[in-house]
Amino acid sequence: MKKYILLLAMIFGLISALFSQPREWGYHAGATVLLSEINGANALSSGMTAGVSNGRILIGVYGIRALSPAQRPTYESTLEEYGLQTAFLYPMTSRLNLNFGLRAGVGEAGMEAIQKRISEGVQKEAIWAISPEMGIEFPLSRNLSLAYTGGYRWLWGSENLEDVGCGSYSSFYTALSLRVGFFPGR
Repeated sequence: MKKYILLLAMIFGLISALFSQPREWGYHAGATVLLSEINGANALSSGMTAGVSNGRILIGVYGIRALSPAQRPTYESTLEEYGLQTAFLYPMTSRLNLNFGLRAGVGEAGMEAIQKRISEGVQKEAIWAISPEMGIEFPLSRNLSLAYTGGYRWLWGSENLEDVGCGSYSSFYTALSLRVGFFPGR
């Protein structure tokens, strides 16, 4: 599945390069911290992001994993997600960008039932996720940028986990990313 996502990103990048106006291409890689709700409990996740942009369109890949299980008295829930992200970058000023994006990914949701501090086993299910998002990017220098993003994650596939509802892993999220790379126009 990872090969298909990367292939799709390459094809979209080539089409964008062929049919867009000549612009200076930029690229970035960065670390992301994300706060969301996982099965009813707040959870902190971390991950990586990388992408290329031609000034207005960003195409990239991402991966996010919960740092520690989201805990409730009788279970611990985990979530791992990776996939493709696209965004339209709107420059508000020469140093500030708004972005409107979409993430589409796959991954794994898990739940471990705990009874009197003893594990009753771990259940894991493959998931699909789609997340529309909006954010703002603060350039710190020509090669360093800080981005704040908020969105909503719709997740399918976790319904088969024991004691989990259909929307238990779907939630609003906020993310903070520190990006290093080359950003054109700065």
